[in-house]
Amino acid sequence: MGLARRRWHEERSLRCAIRLARMGYWESQGAAASDLWISPELAAYYEFETVDGFIPIATVRERYLPESRKLLEAHYAACWAEGKPFAVQTRLRRSDGRVLDCVEHGEPEFDANGQVRRVSGIVRDVTEETSALRRLAESEQRLADFVSTASDWCWESDAAHRLLPYPKSLAGNAAFQTVAAGGKARWELAYAPEDAEAMARHRADMEAHRSFRDFIYTLIGQDGSRISICTSGKPIFADDGSFLGYRGTSSDITQLRAAKALLDQRTRALEEAHQLGKIGTWSYRLDIGRTVWAPELFQLLGFDPNAFEPTYKNIKPYFLGDDADRLGEVQKRVLRTRRTEATDLRILHADGTARDLAVICKAEVAHDKVIGIIGTVQDVTERKEAERQLEQLAYSDPLTGLANRALFKRQLAALIEGCARDGRSSALLLIDLDRFKEVNDSLGHAAGDELLIRVAAALRQELGPRAFIARLGGDEFAVLAEGSGMSDAALTELADRLIARLSGPVDLTEGEAFVGATIGIARLPEHGATAETAVRNADLALYMAKEAGRGRAQLFEPVYAQAVDQRLDLARHLRHAVETGALEAHYQPQVDLKSGRVAGFEALLRWTHPERGPISPAEFIPIAESSGLIVDLGLWVLREACRQGRAWLDAGLPRRSVSVNVSPAQIWSVDFEAAVSAVLAETGFPPELLCLELTESLFVDHTEQRINRTLTALSALGARLALDDFGSGYSSLGYLTRLPFDRLKVDRAFVDGISTAPEKRKLLGGIIALSHGLGMTVVAEGAELPAEVDVLGGLDCDLVQGFVFSQPIAADEAPLVAARIEREASRIEPKRNRL
Repeated sequence: MGLARRRWHEERSLRCAIRLARMGYWESQGAAASDLWISPELAAYYEFETVDGFIPIATVRERYLPESRKLLEAHYAACWAEGKPFAVQTRLRRSDGRVLDCVEHGEPEFDANGQVRRVSGIVRDVTEETSALRRLAESEQRLADFVSTASDWCWESDAAHRLLPYPKSLAGNAAFQTVAAGGKARWELAYAPEDAEAMARHRADMEAHRSFRDFIYTLIGQDGSRISICTSGKPIFADDGSFLGYRGTSSDITQLRAAKALLDQRTRALEEAHQLGKIGTWSYRLDIGRTVWAPELFQLLGFDPNAFEPTYKNIKPYFLGDDADRLGEVQKRVLRTRRTEATDLRILHADGTARDLAVICKAEVAHDKVIGIIGTVQDVTERKEAERQLEQLAYSDPLTGLANRALFKRQLAALIEGCARDGRSSALLLIDLDRFKEVNDSLGHAAGDELLIRVAAALRQELGPRAFIARLGGDEFAVLAEGSGMSDAALTELADRLIARLSGPVDLTEGEAFVGATIGIARLPEHGATAETAVRNADLALYMAKEAGRGRAQLFEPVYAQAVDQRLDLARHLRHAVETGALEAHYQPQVDLKSGRVAGFEALLRWTHPERGPISPAEFIPIAESSGLIVDLGLWVLREACRQGRAWLDAGLPRRSVSVNVSPAQIWSVDFEAAVSAVLAETGFPPELLCLELTESLFVDHTEQRINRTLTALSALGARLALDDFGSGYSSLGYLTRLPFDRLKVDRAFVDGISTAPEKRKLLGGIIALSHGLGMTVVAEGAELPAEVDVLGGLDCDLVQGFVFSQPIAADEAPLVAARIEREASRIEPKRNRL
């Protein structure tokens, strides 16, 4: 008989035995699982309807009487936590009110590492046996002796303790047949060596004519087969008091004993899992108005179960803020609606430290009546702290600690709305540092970073801790001025004071720097009914102030709008360039730090103005976005990049990805998924080699549902998705965990100067670790120095692009540059291996 067939036969036999023995089987897949799988026999016994065999644990436990439930819960928890098997006698109430007696066994199952991975067991209905004992109390003594031991088979021994042969033929292995054959005392049989001490005590009991119960021993047959037997017996005496022998019952517990050993192990693992997962359980009963905590919950919160009673009055002072009231509202809703609810709370640990808790509440229902609440508590402090740090990262500038552009936009919009609603005035000041580039060029980026930190500190000191100050990027800062007295003179005086504070020589670590500041001012809401208009007009004022000689402040005047005409003229030429194909795509390599291979290129748009010559993307891309040309530009770059990628493949070059920047306008203005699909079909470029890079501005003013729908559709095409310029904008942890991004591109601000800035290394290391934890590839852009590449490699960064490898280059040069980079990497690697 084959192994599979033999196993099938054994399982079929076991099912038959379970049915005949009025037993049911159950199985739990995890310590934190809220559901059990129960066999059809057990479902019928409990009077439950299951979904594919699964039913909530709480629903099962509701059937048990309180003392039985408490006993069962304790053994079940011990089975998971310590791997301890259990066998307990319990009582449960059926829907018609009848109380049944049952015996429940549980056994752990371990994985290869010795951890409990599953707990299973049986429930056996022993009601009839128990009832029979009561009904037959006055019946024949011999039958009562047999029944009293709830036997699987009955046995007798003579006055010399020799077992009498069983009168009927019993199926079983060779070890079992040695018992059924009789003729020997139990201690004369071939029992397992480890049972010697217990067998000696058993022999002493029998020779002293003492009753015994549940004596367990293992017999070994001549063929090596084994059987574990649980036996009970009582001495039998004649009317004259002479000893006649013993009568008793025995059970084959071979499988049960093995299962019990597994359950012991799984129970220990379950307890350990609760500790590792920092999880505790609790319950509240309406009838007694008392809350019960599991031991793990006392340990979780640091309270002594012998000294602390978990009443609402006692625990309320430990909640932070209004969290106690919030939890109370959640519990009331659960009792009213019977729905399961979850909430996050903050509470003080017994040692005084604040902890974040994830609490789940579920109504406990019995006979269609809510009788209380049960729930779990998990310590999620570490995860919440990470989220708070990422939230801080999303809305703060990592270098200066000021608000970043994303928070600035939100605050500005709220301020304008408040001014319009309340009839008050305020102002936006855009601050641009003069000669900052010279500091970077002459003293290095580390000096530039130090200067920006000094500027942020000076602004805080001058404006006070409650002022809203933001760093918008580079050397550009913004201040929102609120309050009364916002006259033109007052605003100019404030701006002049800031310029004076920021101007003059500054002693930096790398040397002395001479800087200044220029400020553009827009009154709110007069010069900006929307955030975009306010920023545009303040930027125009800043531009005019720079044109007037820098180092000064300038209020916006409508005449400055003439400068917009210049941008419109540039937009007209740009549109003509799109229509005539006077554009070009350059490609910057992305290098895999582990292999030294050029894994792909980022396609970057280049435009040469017929009169002005090459125009920086920083100048024409914003114009394209504001004029709507960005949609046509983006589609052109996408098509050109895919066409060029296909051409490289056809030329026999290695498979390399091509990354294309995507503007939010492309996604929201056209059916972008259809456009991408059409381009892929037109060019024949493999979709898995196309990476679409989306900036964090995509998340502004659009619902997550719409974003998720669009990105999911793009991902379904086979294209990769990258979150570009991470850290410079919104950077929500929720978006990272819920949207289908494959890559995260770290903004150059994190890379610039990383070789000399330990705090940047720590921050970037955290970002990389977080990304890898989310299954994302990390691309660092803007690397200019070999030392920066070394640091990125040490932080386990995946891909790097920057001038340290190559500036963006024409398509015909890209394969040659890629080959050069890979040759240099291959020469460096052998040297490293010899170190």
